Amino acid sequence: MPKGVKAPVTPAMLRWARELAGCSREEAGKAAGKNAAAIAAWESPDSGELPTVRQAKALAHAYRVSFALFYLERPTPDLEYAAVPEFRRIDPAAGGVHPQSRQLRWMIRQAQERQAFAIELLRDDGSSPQEWVGSASLDEDPEAVGGRIRDALGVSVDDPRIRNKERVLDWWVERVENLGAFVSRYLPGGHTHWFVEPSEARGLSLCDTLAPYIVLNSKDAPAGRTFTLMHELAHLYYGQCGLDDLRGEELVSVDNRGLEQRCNQAAAAVLMPSAQFRREWGEAAGGLNDKVSRVADTFGVSRLAVAVRAKSDVMRFISAEQLRDLRNWLDAEYNEYRESKPRGGGGMPAAVRAVKELGGRYTRLVLDVYAEGRMSRLDAADALDARLGDIDDIRNRL
Repeated sequence: MPKGVKAPVTPAMLRWARELAGCSREEAGKAAGKNAAAIAAWESPDSGELPTVRQAKALAHAYRVSFALFYLERPTPDLEYAAVPEFRRIDPAAGGVHPQSRQLRWMIRQAQERQAFAIELLRDDGSSPQEWVGSASLDEDPEAVGGRIRDALGVSVDDPRIRNKERVLDWWVERVENLGAFVSRYLPGGHTHWFVEPSEARGLSLCDTLAPYIVLNSKDAPAGRTFTLMHELAHLYYGQCGLDDLRGEELVSVDNRGLEQRCNQAAAAVLMPSAQFRREWGEAAGGLNDKVSRVADTFGVSRLAVAVRAKSDVMRFISAEQLRDLRNWLDAEYNEYRESKPRGGGGMPAAVRAVKELGGRYTRLVLDVYAEGRMSRLDAADALDARLGDIDDIRNRL
């Protein structure tokens, strides 16, 4: 097809897809090799201007939507759920609501699509709702909520004692999925420019009694993801969606600040039960930095999580000034870790990637429906974001 062939797309759909992606006309213009004025003309039904097929495909890639959507007259009802919810975060510099990046909006949309598909499959199976979703009240003591979650997960006092942070994360994910939640790890196909920075979001949760859904940002360190997992599980217990950056309460809108506090406290109670934390803190030798590191290794969590727990009103082992100094030290170490970490994820085998990214529960659900003959191999591959030849490898991986 000649490069200059015009694509008879719908201007309104071009605008809808761009706004859904949170993409400015300037950013869209860069993707299509044009300026913002050209994008505005393509989006106007009165201009008579249309992109070429090549330019329209470039826009579809930039917006992370199917090229075919541009030919619709308007968004169909099954696309409306993809509207990105307003997780509100405060921009400390500007003082207003922090806008979501294109990458974050895509992470949320992708999670919504997978959750909606899981809900559809579970309804067809006649599955029962998860009664624990929304079972906690903000009036409850977060320590008690955390203890209740820990009991539901079937975790004993001595668990876990796993030094490898990636393995302990896997250990907790398995238990959360056994509870009935779906846990996905955001791995955007090895494309580094589509990763979400942990400073913007470490994870998110989407509430639904049939398919409660958690996403962990794989660009974050494994120990950080463990705390995020429990923070988002607490959101599901409270029955309210969440977007987790864990950088401080001052970054959260006033309306959600109390909820974020309680989710952090409940998560800490799950991962570091108070009596055990007091004992481990008292027995840990060395200076403050060494003590924090030793306790973090014992519980398989990040040192920041230990430091915040130690500063909490429940413990009061360190001062606000000590916590601030620890944050600065840990931020410097984390930046070194980020610089040394290999970029992308393209080298991961397809089967390993599918299970890691989609989660064991979602993958099993799709494969079970496929095995029962209620889904074609092509549809199963599409649901698993895999090639047809990868399905057997994914099943074997499970």
